[in-house]
Amino acid sequence: MNTKTPNLTDMGVRNPKQIISYTTVHVSEDMDILKINYRREPNSFLPKRRRYEFKRIGKPMPGSELKGAQAIRFEISPILGRAIAELDTILADSKRTTASKKDLQREVAVLSAEMNERIAHLSKMIDGLE
Repeated sequence: MNTKTPNLTDMGVRNPKQIISYTTVHVSEDMDILKINYRREPNSFLPKRRRYEFKRIGKPMPGSELKGAQAIRFEISPILGRAIAELDTILADSKRTTASKKDLQREVAVLSAEMNERIAHLSKMIDGLE
């Protein structure tokens, strides 16, 4: 995985290869929260989840005759947008390259069971023809 992560690095993310998932929460009209989950080694003192808060940017509604708070729309922070793009790239890279031995063995076992059932069914059909 050779993904560049300048925005995550600026946020303090030091181990992007350990990221397993993330969630974003829109808490109020002018605040978003990004939670990043990590896969850590056993007995690690590093947190398994980190939380970042981002203020939304208030912009006036174009061509609006509304007054006060109604005339402002809030857009996602550009930093958060770029961080989400980097996280999506990291997670897509890890999904492409991660296939554990256990997962592959489980898939072979399921396929084997399905084939055995199909062979047994065909054998019964053949026996019924005689």
